[in-house]
Amino acid sequence: MVTHAHFDFLESVVRAIETDLLPLESEIADLASFTSRLYFSRDSLIRVANKSKYFIDRNNWFRNQNWETSESTVFVSYLSDDLSSSVEEVYVTEPLDLEFSVLKKKYPMVTQVYYNTKSQTSRVYPAYDLMNTIEPEIDVMAFNFFYLGNEVRNPGRGHVWIDEIYIDPAGRGWILSLIHPVYYQDELKGVLGVDITLVDLMPYFSENSHGNLLVIDSQGTIVAGGREAIESLSMPPLRNHTYIQTIQADNFRKEDFNLFKSKRKEVRQMASKFLLEKETVYRFDFDGDQLEAYCIPMNLLRWYILSVKGTR
Repeated sequence: MVTHAHFDFLESVVRAIETDLLPLESEIADLASFTSRLYFSRDSLIRVANKSKYFIDRNNWFRNQNWETSESTVFVSYLSDDLSSSVEEVYVTEPLDLEFSVLKKKYPMVTQVYYNTKSQTSRVYPAYDLMNTIEPEIDVMAFNFFYLGNEVRNPGRGHVWIDEIYIDPAGRGWILSLIHPVYYQDELKGVLGVDITLVDLMPYFSENSHGNLLVIDSQGTIVAGGREAIESLSMPPLRNHTYIQTIQADNFRKEDFNLFKSKRKEVRQMASKFLLEKETVYRFDFDGDQLEAYCIPMNLLRWYILSVKGTR
């Protein structure tokens, strides 16, 4: 029997998750305004910038002197049409390092903050090993964390949640991003971004409390979930009974935890009912067990939260 209590509980979980996410929208909007104002002070900022922090190496790549002692990793791509102009933009945006560090310290779930520009400069906090990570010919505008914020895809010029999650190379699990364009005199200068770790964001999925919950993205991939719910749907075995350790394993395959690609017809049907037909309740027989699932969409992201449990 469907009761309002099922949906009230799911909505309370959504509110708790989004309570952590919502403040970042105003934070990144304020940061975009701050960045735009830097361009008004272009000449003075170029004069006072600490130019000794940067150099052009023997391969003609403008970048940090030493990433291990730097606040942010900064470089200009080989694709820059005007190296001197790009270098000046690096100097103009140098005050962002302090703003980035304050934001990251304030929000523990933030893994990095960055600013990429149309002139092919990139500033990422905290610093990382550039030489072993990025190719000099990288096009910073070719990635979704830039082009989803440009004039065509974001005509409203506001923040954009990129809810297509990816695995953090540093082993922190799933990452999602919030971006915001920066305009100066009605011209797009660049796009700010904040990357967020889901493992720090979602304490609601501990095995001792809400093991019957799942969060799935719009494509049907499990974003987070308790062991009980994942195992009840006959998904692949979990490493050490936890999903976060499973997605950090070397042999993890994202498609193995996509409901639409499940080997079980019942699971695929459930995904279709919830994500395509926008149903909110689904009951099914699963190897003799009677299961019922409840689903509601989230508000900030194109994600869904589900509870899966057996019926008596």
